[in-house]
Amino acid sequence: MKVEDAKGWNVFKQIFMDHGDGFKKKYPRYNKQYYDEQVKRMLFCGNPEEMGYIRCLCFSCGAGKRVVSMSCKSTMCLRCGKVSVDEWVSQGSKMLHEGIIYRHMVLTVPERLRKTFDNHTEELLGKLMSSGVKCLDDFLAWSGGRSYGEDTEEYYRRMGELGSIIRICIL
Repeated sequence: MKVEDAKGWNVFKQIFMDHGDGFKKKYPRYNKQYYDEQVKRMLFCGNPEEMGYIRCLCFSCGAGKRVVSMSCKSTMCLRCGKVSVDEWVSQGSKMLHEGIIYRHMVLTVPERLRKTFDNHTEELLGKLMSSGVKCLDDFLAWSGGRSYGEDTEEYYRRMGELGSIIRICIL
């Protein structure tokens, strides 16, 4: 049973097959069962033998037999990851305050420190998040804007918990 893949889809999968082991050696924090399962599901996405499928046809004439593969629902999948992102945005939007203009900021880690953050994610990213929130809150108080204090930090903490990859975003 063959299912036609979207253009370029096989190239994306091939990158994971060819370079996945090297990537995990360079970034040991990703050498975990969780990521292995996400990649495996992504690699099998669109394959009806691996993922299961639904067979469709017209009840009137029996024409139009079509096989539709089940999706993998992996956050690493180009096709299915969008659903995860949409859910993340939906959860975040429920916590926003009505009537406030929001600006989106992303905190980045300087290149020199990335290896340290990769190897000590659990200890350092929470502290970076708290520092970013405090810095922004202090700036807002200094510039005459409203300080959100603990509410703001709670929002960031919850946003970080929604996915497996910690997002350091400030709205």
